[in-house]
Amino acid sequence: MKIGIISLGGKSSLSIAEACKKYFREVDSLNIRNFEVHLTPEGINLTYGGKSLKDYDCLYIRGSHKYALLQRAITRVLSRKVYNPIDKEGFALGHDKFLTLVELQKQKIAIPSTYYAATTELAKQILEKEVKYPVIMKVPRGTHGKGVMVADSLASGKSILDLLEHFKEPYLIQEFVKTKSVSDIRAIVVGSKVVAAYERRAGNGELRANIHLGGERHKYTLSSDEEKLAVGSAKAIGADICGVDILNSKSPSVIEINLSPGIAAIEEVTGVDVSDTIAEFLHSQTLKFKEKKKRKADKKFNKIIE
Repeated sequence: MKIGIISLGGKSSLSIAEACKKYFREVDSLNIRNFEVHLTPEGINLTYGGKSLKDYDCLYIRGSHKYALLQRAITRVLSRKVYNPIDKEGFALGHDKFLTLVELQKQKIAIPSTYYAATTELAKQILEKEVKYPVIMKVPRGTHGKGVMVADSLASGKSILDLLEHFKEPYLIQEFVKTKSVSDIRAIVVGSKVVAAYERRAGNGELRANIHLGGERHKYTLSSDEEKLAVGSAKAIGADICGVDILNSKSPSVIEINLSPGIAAIEEVTGVDVSDTIAEFLHSQTLKFKEKKKRKADKKFNKIIE
């Protein structure tokens, strides 16, 4: 079988591609920047590097939210032909923090109370009349903690708005949930279970636990409620593989989903070979997908000859 790992060529994607060589006959690392979707009256042409994309049995698409529309298009074009661990709608939901929360709330999955403000003026009104401080302020898209700030008063909230205007995006204003030792949990979901998790603790004077902001990592064993939250969240947005961020509080809630989670850090902290786990899962699901596709083709053929 053949698999293509579509990404920006990051360390984690390359690690997964290497692990896939144990399970797939052919493994290609494909740069998402080199894809082109050409729509014609006769149909849709999907090309890579200027040539028609060759046939694959599985495509695992990773990468930045900047390419969400392309990721969605590729998956939509090929959804009936190859196994994709992320549903076409998953890219729209998973790459937007607010849409993620909307879908999770619809599925009755615990989330922090959150306001969406399309304009700076509306955001100021919310800060003045609706919230209790401190609050978290962020933009719908962003990674590594960028565009996420904590306001402990109305004055600081308005100052943060001045900074967030730089992103030229709507604002998310979220209740500040008190956590154990100022931390959150990153859980890697593969299929119907969490395969590895760590706790991220904020550095001194920092209320955001993201590693890129000086946070520390510690191996973590999820409670049954936390594991249900993680697996349920992945299912809600249509992702067989993803990272789920959970607030480590008395009543845990989900704050974010990452469709392209880093692998190296969690492997180092937990000792779990996440890359191999993902590769094995992709192989088994691809086999199931191919068998299901064959049954459908056989059924269609039998109807024709009857």
